[in-house]
Amino acid sequence: MKVVSLFAGCGGLDLGFIKAGHKVVFANDFDKDCKVTYENNIGKHFWLGDVKQLDTSILPAYDILTGGFPCQGFSVANLYREASDSRNELYLQIVRIISETKPKYFLAENVPGLLSLGQGKIAKMILNDFKNIGVDNGSSGYDVKMYLLNAAHYGVPQGRKRVIFLGVSNDIESEKREILFQNFPPKKTHDSNDPKLKPFKTLRDAIGDLPEPHTKAAEKILNQYGLKHKVKINGYMGNRKLDWDKPGPTMVGRGGGTGGPVIAVHPNCKRRFTVRETARIQSFPDDFEFYGSTSSQFRQIGNAVAVGFAYHLGKVLKDFEEGKFKIKKGAKQLELVLA
Repeated sequence: MKVVSLFAGCGGLDLGFIKAGHKVVFANDFDKDCKVTYENNIGKHFWLGDVKQLDTSILPAYDILTGGFPCQGFSVANLYREASDSRNELYLQIVRIISETKPKYFLAENVPGLLSLGQGKIAKMILNDFKNIGVDNGSSGYDVKMYLLNAAHYGVPQGRKRVIFLGVSNDIESEKREILFQNFPPKKTHDSNDPKLKPFKTLRDAIGDLPEPHTKAAEKILNQYGLKHKVKINGYMGNRKLDWDKPGPTMVGRGGGTGGPVIAVHPNCKRRFTVRETARIQSFPDDFEFYGSTSSQFRQIGNAVAVGFAYHLGKVLKDFEEGKFKIKKGAKQLELVLA
């Protein structure tokens, strides 16, 4: 299917969907470094700019809208948000674009912290808003389910939980919608606690073969360098001792106390991860090159959707499109239900 990707960043979600067999026809972000990285690795269909300025008339025909929407405007003090609240403009733009273009499907991603905002009331509001997209204009709205998934269950070598919203137009017949929701989320492929599945991928699996940075061997590998932040093991984020034989921690894109990126300590405890090591933990392939300052590269990777996780999300949609699923009588649909 054809995909329009908002808040695409450097392209983790898009690359996963492409590997699953979809075609991304339009991508958007306002970060200049992301544009350079994206265009050098994925394609030139990248529109650099503020999503508030995006005129939907320029969008090509497409089937799925994807994107991780910002949630800064959703706070306990903002439960009854107004359309004019500038903190919510980006979220309202997502709703606007779906309403104006009426895609068959949409998939939105966010951090798990979204679920605790306002004791769950914010997530409920978002879910309700997604279900009613376009209803005021006579559209039939969307059938929307919400999930809390961990990328580690899909072969990504880190514990990375994410909230996923999957929306299907109510114009699509109910039985087809049921078939999709019966098969989403993707079946887990990895779980060290389940003998029927593969064990979680570990840091050793992901980066154990990479040479040390600042060596001749490292020069042959794209982005195998890092920042010279001191190592200080104190138990706080970015300063914890990691186990070679366990998945890594969540790679993050936000700044630390000094304004720089939070870069976890390498399991050898002598240095921090390199850009390439961080990219591997996010399941980017080794031929995917990152551009911009080193800090920017870390930020791009930390903000991305893990490629391997995105592949599994996209694969369900691709298999559904190709008619590989059949209705399961009495099967339950899995979703996250907020109390």
